Amino acid sequence: MEEVLKIINPMTSTVFWSIIVFIILIIVLWRFVLKPVNKMILRRQTEIRDNIDGAEKKKEEAQQYIEEQKRLLEDAKMVSRRIIEEGKINAMKARREIEEKAGEKSRLLIESTMREIEAEKNKSVEAVKNQIVDLAFELSEKIVSKSLSEKEHEKIIEESLDDIYKIKQ
Repeated sequence: MEEVLKIINPMTSTVFWSIIVFIILIIVLWRFVLKPVNKMILRRQTEIRDNIDGAEKKKEEAQQYIEEQKRLLEDAKMVSRRIIEEGKINAMKARREIEEKAGEKSRLLIESTMREIEAEKNKSVEAVKNQIVDLAFELSEKIVSKSLSEKEHEKIIEESLDDIYKIKQ
């Protein structure tokens, strides 16, 4: 039995010291390794949480900025549509004014031309009347200066009619 005790005894001593060393190792690890690692993990968790909160805040700001830009774009589109409509209305007004002015000018030109035509017509009629009077006067002179036979009378009338016909052309 003594032998057994000798055998167990060194083992007990080794086991005892192994347990003591293990406990010291656990305490040292807990004190110098686990506490700093836990602090580092907590700090990292806090940083990650702050980063996530910051990212969500930035996302909300970006969404607000996008909404504001969309609103500004819609406002710009409305302003451009209004400007285009005003341009169309102004162009139509200018077109109407130009057409009215052109119509007025053409009406005045037509009236002026008609007056000139009427004046020229009156001059022509007056000239024809004067020529007819001259012809009638010449004819009367011829008739008075001569006693005409019926054939001569007819010949003078035909000549006078031919002269009048030539004047009209």
